[in-house]
Amino acid sequence: MKLFRGIRLKSLETSRIKKYLLYALGEIILVVIGITLAVAINNWNVAQSEEKQQTIYLENLVADIEKEIEQLRLNQIDVSKKLADIKMIKPFLGNDKTRRDSIVGKFFNLARIINFYPENTTYQTLINSGDMRLISDFELRKSLETHYSNHSKTLQAYERIEKIHEKYLGDYFIYSLDFKAIYQGQHGFLDDPLVQNIITSIEGAYFLLEGSNKKCLESNQQLLEKVNAVIKR
Repeated sequence: MKLFRGIRLKSLETSRIKKYLLYALGEIILVVIGITLAVAINNWNVAQSEEKQQTIYLENLVADIEKEIEQLRLNQIDVSKKLADIKMIKPFLGNDKTRRDSIVGKFFNLARIINFYPENTTYQTLINSGDMRLISDFELRKSLETHYSNHSKTLQAYERIEKIHEKYLGDYFIYSLDFKAIYQGQHGFLDDPLVQNIITSIEGAYFLLEGSNKKCLESNQQLLEKVNAVIKR
């Protein structure tokens, strides 16, 4: 009897252990499922948040690019006007023609510099914040990096004009021009070889600027198409 009772007790104990292990295993499975669901929901929320953030960045990029396109188009018009004015001025340099007074105004208009301010706020934010990773399209990321790195080349073309104005045209206005004589209708300064050299240098710089400006404009237009294409997906 004692033997059977012992066997029964051991059987009950084994059964209880099995039940406990099954319960513990069930609890572990529930915990694992809970953690997995929580992680999945969190990942989904993060993905949704990042997708929204990417859309905001892309829309801001579109706004920046459109502003820059408008700026470059206006600058291109101004550059064309400058080159047209220079073309009109050149026949009067060193040549005492009539109506030179009408050319003097165009000469002074050359002193107005055309400026270029890159619209790169959104791109700089992407770089500085480390959020460039949010731009999911690899080709678009490459296009952004290439486009904005090429801004330095465009700026060099504008800086070339600015240096000529500061170093040569500005100095000529300050140290060589007799404004009183000009107001009295004396336009002999147009015969000065230095003026002819300055005008020729400005013309060459504007031709280079025209080409650089055009390339930057085309790059903006291509980039705009790529950004809009990603937004529409």
